[in-house]
Amino acid sequence: MKKRAWKVVSVLVAGAMLIGCSSGSSGSSETTAAPAETTAAAAADAGEQETEAAAEETQAASGDVVTITFWDENAGDGRSEVYDELIRRFEEQNPNIHIEYLGLTQTEASSRYQTAIQAGETPDVGGTIDDWTAAIVQQDVCVPLDSYFEASPIKDVYNAGLLEAAKTFHPDGKIYYLPKTNNINGFWINTEMFADAGLEPPTTWDEVFSDIEALTDTDNGVYGFVIRGGGSSASEFMTLMYSYSGIESIFDENGKITVNDPKHLEFMQKIKDIYGVYTAESDITAGYKELVAAFDSGSAAMIYHNLGSYNTHLEAFGSNDKFLFVPYPAGANGNYTYDGSGTTGYVMFNSCEHPDEAWKWIEFLMSHEGNSYWNEQVGQIPINSECLEDEWVQNSPHILTALEAMNQDNAVAVTKPEYLPGYAAIISSSLEPAVQSMLSGDITPEEFLEKCATELQEEYDAYQSN
Repeated sequence: MKKRAWKVVSVLVAGAMLIGCSSGSSGSSETTAAPAETTAAAAADAGEQETEAAAEETQAASGDVVTITFWDENAGDGRSEVYDELIRRFEEQNPNIHIEYLGLTQTEASSRYQTAIQAGETPDVGGTIDDWTAAIVQQDVCVPLDSYFEASPIKDVYNAGLLEAAKTFHPDGKIYYLPKTNNINGFWINTEMFADAGLEPPTTWDEVFSDIEALTDTDNGVYGFVIRGGGSSASEFMTLMYSYSGIESIFDENGKITVNDPKHLEFMQKIKDIYGVYTAESDITAGYKELVAAFDSGSAAMIYHNLGSYNTHLEAFGSNDKFLFVPYPAGANGNYTYDGSGTTGYVMFNSCEHPDEAWKWIEFLMSHEGNSYWNEQVGQIPINSECLEDEWVQNSPHILTALEAMNQDNAVAVTKPEYLPGYAAIISSSLEPAVQSMLSGDITPEEFLEKCATELQEEYDAYQSN
């Protein structure tokens, strides 16, 4: 598995400064258009833009406005308002296109899409989560975006590693899904609690588990850790296990599953041992909201989550010097492994009657303006390399920390097999309940891992045989 790399950006972290060097990029640019190489090219560019603008004005003046339906896969927590602003900006720049927004909750989004596919009522553009995107695009209901992407200026500033990963979601290797954000998981720690206990941020897995014990004060309702036993539990444990072991791939070079490796059993046994002792018993049903609430209220000293909860923590703590993002420690074999998936992005459905206009909307969301605004509001890493020079990125310690971690010499991106059409269903419908069974003692950690291995191996073998 190759380490994820930027196609046109070199990231250096020194003195808490990030310098992103991209071909022809400008920190103040509000578009992704590449600068003209010659005066003549610039003049031609300007002429084309004037012609296009005039055509759009004529179309808008005639009242011929195209409506593009758009579904957001994770509405709420202020994110719908982010899209409200992006839609306002887009429609101002494209008066002939109207975006009709529908916000879905994260828990219902996948099933809503499947229902829409069966009914033939899909939107023009849909926001999706990589966990279940393959289950959509492999039904051949989406438009390949290769020709649009190749003709677009975003091609030169787009994260190449994420693009290659997205191409695996369909056996034909085409682009059906474009991620809009880059993200990794790690620990969020309460720096005041750590300091009061005389502890530094953990740099080894042994320190992680000893810190959890040291920070627990049940008499005062404080636990050292929160286990996510509810929604997304199995997916999170996949990331944690591979970080603990340092194993580079979920399937080895012979196609054999590695999830039941002895190091993973060792890790899951540690999780089982701390549950209900150094964590609350209610963690067995804890999802994102419970995880964040425990940390932000001060009833948990450390949680595991991705960069996207930064703004929620900032609002709760009031200052970013009171909490800290800490990448997972290196694994047993010395590798620093991070989740090479964990993205959200967009697809265009082939029911769309105005694909050119739909692409304009997707392209805007990937532009310097659109991608920078989105990621600044949610606290995640842009996929457009021009954004990496923006002031907000350089003033975001959690993003600088994440980028530094991802660019270590020992860093390896472990990509979950989200290209398997049944992967999302196995994770959510089978393995998430199994996590709760393990925590409650109904099954052992070994039995949990064997269930993971058996079901994922069967799905992989079936996929390879087709």
